[in-house]
Amino acid sequence: MANLTDLTDLMTEIRDRLADGGDWCSLEKAQALAAMVIGFRPRVVCEIGVWMGGSLVPMALALRKLRDLDVAAGRVPVARRAIAIDAWSPVASCDGQGETDAAWWRSVDHDAAHQAFSERLGRHGLSELCEVVRAPSDEAPVPEAIDLLHVDGNHAGQALRDIERFAPSVRSGGILVLDDVSWYGGHVALGRDAAEGLGFRELHALGTGVVMQRIKG
Repeated sequence: MANLTDLTDLMTEIRDRLADGGDWCSLEKAQALAAMVIGFRPRVVCEIGVWMGGSLVPMALALRKLRDLDVAAGRVPVARRAIAIDAWSPVASCDGQGETDAAWWRSVDHDAAHQAFSERLGRHGLSELCEVVRAPSDEAPVPEAIDLLHVDGNHAGQALRDIERFAPSVRSGGILVLDDVSWYGGHVALGRDAAEGLGFRELHALGTGVVMQRIKG
């Protein structure tokens, strides 16, 4: 069981390492995601839309903390993993975007973002805990069972497809986190509605997104 010192150390580490991933994830959201990992103790965390790991790395750090707590208590560590899904591709990033956003995505170096993420995993001792899937989310394998799913990829029609494809694998009682529900085009909001049809219920807002839990399914 994590004590206050364990949690304080984890939250401090997340704060100190957050800038490595750029400004894609706020400290509030990064620490909230990590707290969910500690509280729900997922075996499988899956994230769609990773970029440089602004939100994936905090969750992986929390998975590592759970492993370390098992070891410290003399227990065999529970097998836990994070699955990081991202095409790191301008084509995938631009699909369905307005011209301003598409122009920005075409201007940034996707290979460099992938390399930065990979280096962060190695630098923070997280490589063994993280399975990296460099592929469009339409082509990535869907895990049989997911305990915590974070959907933060392309916010156009892809967002709805990602929720329809991956959310059915979230276990009953599992967590779904959606980013930017009010994004223009309404696709993420439609995804939230689709999740409700799959038995998810909204728990609370998290930044520009929402946290949902699967009650039925």
